[in-house]
Amino acid sequence: MIALPLSWPLEGRKVALIGAGVALARKLNLVERTPAELLIYDIDHTAWPTAEDISGASLILVAFEDRASAERGAALAHTLKIPVNVVDQPDLSDFHIPAIIDRGSLSIGVATGGTAPVLARETRRKIEAAVPPSETHVAEFALKLSPHLRETFSNVDDRRRFWEHILTAPATTLARSGKIDEALTAALAEIKAPKPRTGVVHLVGAGPGDPELLTLKALRLLSEADVIVYDRLVGNAIMDLARRDSERFYVGKQRSNHSVPQDQIHALLVEQANLGKRVVRLKGGDPFVFGRGGEEVEALKAAGIEVHVTPGITAALGCAASAGVPLTHRDHAQSVTFITGHARAHSEKCDAVFGPECATTKNDGDAEHNDLQLDWAALSLAHHTLVIYMGVATAPRVCARLMEHGRAGSTPALIIENGTRPDEVRKATQLNQLAATLAANPPKGPTLVIIGEVTALSHEHWAITQQTIKVPA
Repeated sequence: MIALPLSWPLEGRKVALIGAGVALARKLNLVERTPAELLIYDIDHTAWPTAEDISGASLILVAFEDRASAERGAALAHTLKIPVNVVDQPDLSDFHIPAIIDRGSLSIGVATGGTAPVLARETRRKIEAAVPPSETHVAEFALKLSPHLRETFSNVDDRRRFWEHILTAPATTLARSGKIDEALTAALAEIKAPKPRTGVVHLVGAGPGDPELLTLKALRLLSEADVIVYDRLVGNAIMDLARRDSERFYVGKQRSNHSVPQDQIHALLVEQANLGKRVVRLKGGDPFVFGRGGEEVEALKAAGIEVHVTPGITAALGCAASAGVPLTHRDHAQSVTFITGHARAHSEKCDAVFGPECATTKNDGDAEHNDLQLDWAALSLAHHTLVIYMGVATAPRVCARLMEHGRAGSTPALIIENGTRPDEVRKATQLNQLAATLAANPPKGPTLVIIGEVTALSHEHWAITQQTIKVPA
């Protein structure tokens, strides 16, 4: 954001307009719809104002076709230290006027910091199509209702909650049809009979990283949340879409580094919901695919908390699509299996779930723990796609077990780091070289491994194998 969009109250204030011709007429058409007192100086028909004439102005608009006159008007404003906007001259301006959608007391500005006004106008046109003229009535209704809410609700959160309720209630339907007084009566009746404040938790899938892969429902819930509890797989681009005044708790985890233990996450969700807040538990990918969402739902239900789940695009689907890999294909793969390199260990002391590096296995010799209870024979069949989540550390063991059970070492494989994000990196390899490829340059970001004939259809395998290819932003 190169400029901060602001709303400038004009009631009871003066605005000076200095200009000529069409440029002045356009600015006059804009500001005469405001409650400001206008000081108009059409230089084609009157003399230039003196500093004394406009010294009481809140802001100055300068509108000329020629540069010299524009510079003179800007200099006068700068002498008085009054903010000035000069039409089509951003270098002379202290602020820029956005492309405006006017719906009465509801106004929407689209700004580009003065760099691309045509882009701002085109964007405004698209937004205008989505904001019907009837919203003018809703804005008038809101203007009349606002003082009553401030008088009734001293708490900001309570006012916000009532607004969010009433704007989807029958009262607003009446307002939208122009029945403002009836709408106000209906809203005031609801103020007198408030409903008890109850909390709710939404487990929301944030998808694999690209914010455009969020569902519409996920986006809405982010805009409504009082509290957001999020993990390390949720990037800044997605958090930027959330309600800006929401309270945020980071509970990110990495292998063998659980900054917030799972039971503490459960306690946090229950605590915030019991305070009557709308909580979004935002999880990378899908909450129910290796996201421990099931455990969180169980904990919330046991505490009597209302809980809902909003699915997200899981990493396997998002990353495969980004890389051009069909997880199933009539000629190459008739089935697909998702597995994880992490699971609940035999002992809570051990986060590594199998392989010779597992300390618990060394201590208790649990062979079933060592093999993760997987059907390796089924996973090793040809024409079967295997997707491994969180499997970088355990890849050597996985590859060895697959080849022990008959999977060809030449089976194509693909490593995808930071899938669907601008910094996505893909490495094309094959099963018998997968562990070495990972060890040669260990991934630092979230990584997915796909093994199977279908990976030969990926962008990387088509272009060149055994070479790192960075995806352009």
